[in-house]
Amino acid sequence: MYQKIRKQLTFLFTGITSLILVVMSLCYLYMSEKELKKNSFLSFLGEMNTILSNLEQQNIITYEWLSKVSSNGKYLMFIYDNGIPLSYTTSTLSKENLSLMDEVMEYNADTILSVPAPNSFSSSHKEFSYTSSQGEHYYVCYAKIKHTEGNLTAMILFSTKDLLHQFKLSRTRFFIINLMGILVLYLFSWYYTKRLLSPIQKSQEQQAAFIAAASHELRTPLSVILSSISALKCAPPAKQDHFLHTIENESNRMSRLVTDMLTLAQSDNHTWSFHIKETELDTILLNAYEAFQVIAEEKQISLRIELPNRTLPHCFCDPERISQVLEILISNAISYGKIGGYTKLNLTYQNGIFSFYIIDNGIGISKEAKEHIFDRFYRADPSRSKKEHFGLGLCIAKEIVEAHRGSIQVSATSGGGTTFIVKLPLNS
Repeated sequence: MYQKIRKQLTFLFTGITSLILVVMSLCYLYMSEKELKKNSFLSFLGEMNTILSNLEQQNIITYEWLSKVSSNGKYLMFIYDNGIPLSYTTSTLSKENLSLMDEVMEYNADTILSVPAPNSFSSSHKEFSYTSSQGEHYYVCYAKIKHTEGNLTAMILFSTKDLLHQFKLSRTRFFIINLMGILVLYLFSWYYTKRLLSPIQKSQEQQAAFIAAASHELRTPLSVILSSISALKCAPPAKQDHFLHTIENESNRMSRLVTDMLTLAQSDNHTWSFHIKETELDTILLNAYEAFQVIAEEKQISLRIELPNRTLPHCFCDPERISQVLEILISNAISYGKIGGYTKLNLTYQNGIFSFYIIDNGIGISKEAKEHIFDRFYRADPSRSKKEHFGLGLCIAKEIVEAHRGSIQVSATSGGGTTFIVKLPLNS
């Protein structure tokens, strides 16, 4: 499914950006070619003024001079003296050129007739564009010139073939550049959409794993409850209390699991309710110590506490949530501690940061397990798969601490065991 979505997003992103790229390129080409055409025509006008001025000043128009003026074929020059073509016109121009002149005269008769007769001061001329029947484009100058020997009529054609060739090269370059750009956009889109979808895919995979793990955890107590109910129906009164006790324990276990799952669901949906107020963290730690002291004694674990001698400032946090974090960490430390071992509880304050230390000398956590210790339903080994632990506690603790803009870290205790460090800012 994600592969299909990735392809669709890649084509969508590439298509939109490519369309923008092509439209911008076409706009640039249009404006560029328009400007080049304008400059080319203005250059033609300037050159025509120069040529016509020279024609006016030449007393004798020679073949050599006309060849030089025409730039050796750059211009097609049709010149008539009192209606009679000059020898240059008849000798140098081909039949195709003369036919072209007739075509221009025929299709632009109105424009040519609009050119007024020359006066004693200046010639009359008009420039325009023309596309021949062969599809070739020309700039045309039609002029009536006052000359010492009489009136001259001139038609000068300039082929824009070089200009159109330049346009063609520019369009080819832009086509290649756009094609390469679209390819780069496609590759970038393919890479970017993978990164874009990766968190979503990972989230769905985690959600699926969470549901699968939760279903697995719920299946066991449900099976026990159903088995106990079946046995209860057939058991004599003397043994019914045993099955009822089992049902009660497993129901409580399911209730704890559902409560933890709801807590994580609230975290995922950002619907947790926090009641921030001034809190004495040393009092919270002392209360947690007193609550677990009896449990620690039953497991033959020494529970110790160390509080600062000086008075600590109040921390702005949710005391019930922070108590929940401490309960999770202390419960884990005692549950996985060694008989005859210890669990130390410390609290420090420095530079606006409170630090809780929960230190034990229990079985410890491997380096590989530390990378997943805060994952949901994660338990490093069978020794940690006790019925009272579902692998959600540390995950919940981390969510609570991070919601208070704090951090939770885990490291190895010197000599063996595990140390959890919870850091909370003065103002969460």
